[in-house]
Amino acid sequence: MTKKITRRHLKNGLVAFVDLLGFSARVESIRTEQELRALDDDVAFAQNEFGHKSSDKFTRQSDRAVGKSVLAFSDCLVLSVPLRSPLTPIQGTFDILMSELSGFALSQGTCVLEGIFVRGGIDLGIWYRRQDSLISPALVQAYGLERDACVPMIAITTRLRRYLSNHPHRRFYSDDLDPISRTLKQYRKLPNGKTLWFINYLRICLDSIEPVIVGEDRKKYLAADADGRDRMRTEAWQKACLDWAKHHGQAILKSHASAEVASVRAKYAWLAKYHNEEVKRFFGKAAKPLLIKPV
Repeated sequence: MTKKITRRHLKNGLVAFVDLLGFSARVESIRTEQELRALDDDVAFAQNEFGHKSSDKFTRQSDRAVGKSVLAFSDCLVLSVPLRSPLTPIQGTFDILMSELSGFALSQGTCVLEGIFVRGGIDLGIWYRRQDSLISPALVQAYGLERDACVPMIAITTRLRRYLSNHPHRRFYSDDLDPISRTLKQYRKLPNGKTLWFINYLRICLDSIEPVIVGEDRKKYLAADADGRDRMRTEAWQKACLDWAKHHGQAILKSHASAEVASVRAKYAWLAKYHNEEVKRFFGKAAKPLLIKPV
C-alpha cells in the first residue's frame, strides 16, 4: 500500500551530519567500566550541546519554534531545520539559518573545551521523515562532505553557501556586519588537498563571549562611575576572551600530544593552525600562538 506524502513528512531546508572524532578508536580501546562511562558521558555531552533532548528549556522552545529536528545514532548526529516554520514570517529564512549555523559553532566550541572534537557537513535540500523512515538526498551530500572535511570542521556545501550568499535578505546588513563573512570561512589545501567552506566557529565563539563581574570586583563595579564601569567591562571581556582562547588551545595541545597515529596528529596540527590564525586576527599582537610543527 502506497503511503501519501504530506508536508508534515516532507520538508526542504538545512540538513547536517555531525560525527564525533576518535569514537571508534576509543570504543576499541575500552578496557574498564570507567572508560566506557567516560565515553558515554562525552557522547551525551555532545548530543545535548547540539540539541538532542536538550536539558535547556529555552533551547527546546527555540528548536520547536523553527521546526528543528535532532536525531542521534551512536556517535553521530543528524539535524534538520526547515526553510518554513512558524517563526519564518517573523524572522525570515536567512536570519533563522544563519542563527542555526552560529548555534552549531557555539556547540562545537563548547565541545572542544571539553576535549570533544567533531566534524560535520551541511547541505540544503529535501528531508523526508515518517516514523522510522528517513530519506534525504541532502543528508547524503552532508555525510559525504563530512568525509571530505578530514579535519575538525563543520563544512558546508557549495549549494548552501550560494543560497545564503545570494539571499535577498543579506542586503539588509552593512558590509562590516555581513553575517556570511563573519560566519563562514574558506580553507584551501586541507591535509587531503581539498578546499572547503566551513563554519568559522572560533570567531563566532570569541565574538559571543560576554564579561562576568563577580565578587569583590562586582562591588567595585557598582561603586564606580560610568567611565569606570566601561573600563571594568572591557577588562573583564578581554580576560574572558583570553581565558577561552587559552582553554581552547590547551585542549588541542592535549589531544595532539596523546595522538599515536600521524594522520590523527595532522588533524590537530591543522586545528592548531586555524586556532593561531583566528586568535591573531582577534587579539593582534597580544595573541599567543600554539607551537605545533606540521606533520
